[in-house]
Amino acid sequence: MSTTITISRELLDTPTIDDLKRKVYQIQYQAGGLPPHFIYITEKEWTREKELKAIKADIDKRMGKAPETVTI
Repeated sequence: MSTTITISRELLDTPTIDDLKRKVYQIQYQAGGLPPHFIYITEKEWTREKELKAIKADIDKRMGKAPETVTI
């Protein structure tokens, strides 16, 4: 089953002691009735394929969690 998702990404400066020029993509996506969510991938590791795979894994993880219902 395929799902249409909306994606926006922003490249953020996220320096570390080991890599002062490090940048990370903050990727926001919204799929179906799920609320918007973020994933992060370093600029050096980012590819379109990795982005889509990470989004799919995140959606699968979120869909596998049943909401908690409580009575007050």
